[in-house]
Amino acid sequence: MENKYAYEYLKERLALNSGNTAASLILKRMVSQLNFDPFLSETVSDEKLLQGDGTHEIDEALNGFIENYLNPSLKFLSDPFLISGMEKAVGRITKAILDDESICIYGDYDVDGITSTSFLVSFLRELRKIIKPGGPDSCIFYKLPDRIKDGYGLGIEPIDEISGFINKNAEKPLSLLITVDLGITNTAEAAYAASKNIDVIICDHHEVPVNGEEEILPQCFAVLNPKRKGDRFPFKFLPGVGIAFNLGIALRKHLVMEGLITSYPNLKDYLDIVCLGIIADIVPMYGDNRTLTYYGLKILNENPRPGIRELKRICGLHFDNINESDVAWKIAPKINAAGRVGNPAIAVELLTQNDRKTAYDLAQEMESLNRKRQMLEDVCFNEAVNIIEEKKKIEEKAPIIIIKGDSWHPGVIGIVSSKLADFMQKPVLILTGYKNEVYIGSARSCGDADIYAFLKNYEAFFAKFGGHKMACGLTVRKGKDAENFISAVTEDFPAGENGGAGTGYTAAGRSVSESKPAYDEEINLGLLSDDELSGVIKRMSPYGPLNEQPRFLIRNITLLDISRKEFRNKNSKKNNFSNCYFTLNIKESSENKNAKHKAMMFNRHNKPLENMLKINGSGETGENKNKIDVNGIVVEFYNGYLKILNLIS
Repeated sequence: MENKYAYEYLKERLALNSGNTAASLILKRMVSQLNFDPFLSETVSDEKLLQGDGTHEIDEALNGFIENYLNPSLKFLSDPFLISGMEKAVGRITKAILDDESICIYGDYDVDGITSTSFLVSFLRELRKIIKPGGPDSCIFYKLPDRIKDGYGLGIEPIDEISGFINKNAEKPLSLLITVDLGITNTAEAAYAASKNIDVIICDHHEVPVNGEEEILPQCFAVLNPKRKGDRFPFKFLPGVGIAFNLGIALRKHLVMEGLITSYPNLKDYLDIVCLGIIADIVPMYGDNRTLTYYGLKILNENPRPGIRELKRICGLHFDNINESDVAWKIAPKINAAGRVGNPAIAVELLTQNDRKTAYDLAQEMESLNRKRQMLEDVCFNEAVNIIEEKKKIEEKAPIIIIKGDSWHPGVIGIVSSKLADFMQKPVLILTGYKNEVYIGSARSCGDADIYAFLKNYEAFFAKFGGHKMACGLTVRKGKDAENFISAVTEDFPAGENGGAGTGYTAAGRSVSESKPAYDEEINLGLLSDDELSGVIKRMSPYGPLNEQPRFLIRNITLLDISRKEFRNKNSKKNNFSNCYFTLNIKESSENKNAKHKAMMFNRHNKPLENMLKINGSGETGENKNKIDVNGIVVEFYNGYLKILNLIS
């Protein structure tokens, strides 16, 4: 580690010794976060010591880093006014509220965009009632593009639609447009809005386009994006809803300092919305993201708003122990379904709804859309798997799996690419020819692979392109552009070149994938019942990228009572590697140790458990076949079970 002083300081503060598994887990997560974060890494670098400034600044930064990890607190959130353009943005929004201007929030159709829109619409409406209690009833509007008709980003046609609607139905024409979770690449569209006398404030977290060393920014009133060059905001990995929330913090502070409000909304009450977007967007789960998620989950469990309460109900989440996994796998897909196969405005209406009866009806509508999404997803998934199996030998050598279909719904290819990336342990790009003239593409990364950096090398082939390290969207014209793009990737990585998951690939100097350790600590089975370890595992949550669930290697294990289970949806994922999972018990192989632990294991690509565990397809086995000794297992905790990630035979 380059920051040797920081490492030793963390080690001393965490009282790490050779037998302290709990402290070792925390140290590993904190070190990985510190090394990943450009601001933190520079602040506590050994070079600072060589500059002769002493250790005071480094110690102060490390103490705050440690304290916020062990005891997350909103007081550690970064100053929103450090984001370039923030003062200008809050001044313009304040003027718009005071002058009863018509304001439109324009957000993306995914969970991050939907929650960003829902937060800002609710917060601005609440602020406006305080500042202008006797003003017009409706000055705050919102717009989300249609995934099929409009596509991703700020569009000229949607601008015309919403400005026409507002000009017809409001007292004043649209004069301020605030984008959330999009806009950083929409230079022409921002200029078009300006030509219609509409000021544009862009709030986006996606990578800023560059031409050589020069940034290509839309010419608009303000651009809020911590990834801009020279931006002083220390935490660079907020999702769109995180930037919207920081705009809310700054706006409230500005209004208080100007004496425009004496009573004001409690921003903490909005964190149930905010945490949904953070978790769903799979951004690094440390720093500001982890703090906001930590408090958001508390509110979500204790006293969520009516819309989220109804979402919990239709997800079968009736208790107060909902965690980030429940949000990612149960709640977020319901919200996403509205933007994927329906109208994303339904989700915004649900999240901003105060009437419980209306919230109930909207939740039922979203559940119906989710069932439609599942059906379309199953079709895409099964067909994609068949394509992979047909050209398996070719794909094994490529750094990215590219799958092309003619009619898959664009709203589900992102989910399918994410699932396939997990199963295949390799980045996946799915292209669908749903539209006549173009392929719409959605890519998802795996592990440490930087899918944005990799695909950016081929940007010349794309009509549209954007995203970040873990996910990208693109559009490529059918015919030569699509064929040449796929050929270029194939030529850069010809068959026979060494490849596979966990291998480092480089294209035009960009790393595509890096290997990761298979486990964090080697322990014995009995330590899983240790109160200190259990407490630390709980304290380390919420989990996510760069703050992953701890993984443990346990040696000399016997697998018992193995039972094969089918997924509930019997039409889903038929005849492929992900159509089942297994429940079992595990114990240490030593004869005098009989304590059992419940476990489960999902199927993985090229490792069907029917073969690995030597049981037949029905799950009905003889005693000898249903008791198997293995040299070791790699596990993590999962909903009261130990989830087996790998077997060492």
